[in-house]
Amino acid sequence: MAREGGLVAQLRRIAAAVEVLPEVRDHLDKLDVHVAEMSAEVTRMREGVERLEGSVDVLNGNVEGLHDHFGGMRGEIRGLDVHLDDVKRVLAPLQALGGLGRLGDRIRGG
Repeated sequence: MAREGGLVAQLRRIAAAVEVLPEVRDHLDKLDVHVAEMSAEVTRMREGVERLEGSVDVLNGNVEGLHDHFGGMRGEIRGLDVHLDDVKRVLAPLQALGGLGRLGDRIRGG
């Protein structure tokens, strides 16, 4: 009899497991739909990345020579600081005159 009890218990466990199969099937169906949607999204993303890759290649081609150009400009701009300080010193008295009422308005062209 112990053997029958063992078989009956096993059959009960199998029956309980079989009862959840419809729920598992429904869950797998939902997963299939989700995977199909994700697959389509990945395809769209790949297409977008390929388009961007072409644009980046064009951009890189247009930007390649700028590094040398900007390197030269940096050197030229560094030298402007001295000249700007000179211009400020020259303009300081004129700015002071600009605050003298009507005379300042005439100097400013008003």
